[in-house]
Amino acid sequence: MSAPDAANALIACHECDFVQRHVAVPPGATVRCRRCNGVIYRHPATDFDHAIAWSLTGLILLVLANVFPVLHLAVGGHHTDASLFSGAQALYRSGQPGVATLVVGILIVAPLLLFLLQMGVLLPLRSARLPPHFGVAMRLLSRLDHWIMFDVFMLAVIVAVVKLSSLAEVTPGPGLWAFLVLMLAATASAMSYDRHVLWERYAELAGEPGGDGKGDGPDAGMAAGAPGRASALASGLVACSECGLLCQWHPVAVGGHARCPRCATPLHPRKTNSLSRTWALLLAGYVLFIPANLLPITITSSLVGVQADTIMSGVLYFWHEGAYDLAIIIFTASIFVPLAKLLALTVLAWSAQCRSTWEPLQRTRLYRMVEFVGKWSMLDVFVVAMLARLVQFSSLASIEPGPGAIAFASVVVITMFGALSFDPRLLWDPLEKDRHSGEKT
Repeated sequence: MSAPDAANALIACHECDFVQRHVAVPPGATVRCRRCNGVIYRHPATDFDHAIAWSLTGLILLVLANVFPVLHLAVGGHHTDASLFSGAQALYRSGQPGVATLVVGILIVAPLLLFLLQMGVLLPLRSARLPPHFGVAMRLLSRLDHWIMFDVFMLAVIVAVVKLSSLAEVTPGPGLWAFLVLMLAATASAMSYDRHVLWERYAELAGEPGGDGKGDGPDAGMAAGAPGRASALASGLVACSECGLLCQWHPVAVGGHARCPRCATPLHPRKTNSLSRTWALLLAGYVLFIPANLLPITITSSLVGVQADTIMSGVLYFWHEGAYDLAIIIFTASIFVPLAKLLALTVLAWSAQCRSTWEPLQRTRLYRMVEFVGKWSMLDVFVVAMLARLVQFSSLASIEPGPGAIAFASVVVITMFGALSFDPRLLWDPLEKDRHSGEKT
């Protein structure tokens, strides 16, 4: 399958599949879909040098945040330090290798890959060279964005400090300040470039037709599809899920084996088995949500006995201590948000399954909210990692993760994958069919 030159003048929204013309915008501007108001692409106000500088800064700070302690705790002549990696080690030694792997993957491996891939892509493009394995690097970058959670970990550190402040002296370590700047570096590096711009630059260097994003003229783009039809699929086009390139779609002739001519990604009009995978993940999430809230997430051993705390008992602890803001934050992030995500995804999947035409814009906004709040449910997992490392004073006191920790972590990961599996374009397909009766979408 080849991409028609005319189609390069068009771009399809990744949330509603609405086809619109590619427009040139000034630096700092954002292009949004005319139908669902979703962000299609941005024109960053800075050049590649800023993104490269922030990525390099992030790499250095990531090392410092793991070499130096984030927190220091002292009680009764005993001292202990905690860093990002040491918290994961404590989880592993406590019999929670799955949760430990998740913490290392999110807080260390994911940002490390992010910064390295950003530099590996941006440095060659800055020098007008084609980056090696550009397509693979861009696929990884698009997936890593969902797993960068420095802001969630920072809030987890605050919760851990408040919880331990009445028991011991907790002071920030040099790793905490490195971590604060690291959080800013990760955000700044991601905001300093746009994947759509990177693909345009790559196409321009590779000498592909329409590499400037303008195609053969403003009128040529509409000739690729039928005038008056909103979606790319209704116009006989399909957008590549990775690079966004619009290609002609001939499902009968192609047999489902078409690939994007620019990045070689298999072309599908919609995410493969989107609803089936979403329903399967939702079912697993509902099942695990019960033990995640009933089983203890931490087990505290001290001279006065053993205390097992669930997520709700932790909320009640902060409430009784007068830390109402933290109690509300933990309840929202660890109980309300996971349940709300499950219910919201259920509504979205059910409405898409029934091909409902009711308020597709409102349902698309609901989907965006599910994507946005997903990572904040990881708060309690990071809190457990810090507490398990800080409170290890042999016979005096110790905090270990309980069986509810792995169940809760699984719920968070499953709901995030559930949101990623769902295709929001399914919410708009029935509306397109109503406008063009008899048309398959």
